Amino acid sequence: MGFRILVEDGRFAVLGARLVLVVLLGTLVAGCGGSGEEGEAPENVPASPEEAGEVVVRVSGAEGVAYSGTYGSIEGALQTVDDTIGAEPTEYQVEVEEGVADGVTAGFQKTQPGPEELSVEILADGEAIVESRTFAEFGAANADWFPQIGPPEEFPDDEEIVLENEEIKSEDSP
Repeated sequence: MGFRILVEDGRFAVLGARLVLVVLLGTLVAGCGGSGEEGEAPENVPASPEEAGEVVVRVSGAEGVAYSGTYGSIEGALQTVDDTIGAEPTEYQVEVEEGVADGVTAGFQKTQPGPEELSVEILADGEAIVESRTFAEFGAANADWFPQIGPPEEFPDDEEIVLENEEIKSEDSP
């Protein structure tokens, strides 16, 4: 399926920038994977935070590492934390509002220099959904879990598409 792009007045650059944004967002959404064997999600993982019985943010790493950051649901108020990693991981309960297509976010940064690990995970019903870690000096670990959405709609081959005064026509079009 080939397309001919009509380029006028530098509009191709705008279309290219939009394409890069779509690819970047797709990569980010695809990167929000969970644990389990490579390429496989753990069994019985909810498709969204709302479907989970319990959502928890877990902070762990090298004992004694000081950190600060925020966590919570995207639609709700974020909770602020300033703490130190102990012998066991610290877990923070996240309240997800029912009936809202909500996501969960967690971002923590080391508040002291050093190569020690800081890790953050978002768990749903005890299963790790997404995780991030850092070993960098004053490094940050960020994790986001958004509801799963379906694939983008496909356009029929014989349909003309008009995007803000830009035309993309299939080769079959007159």
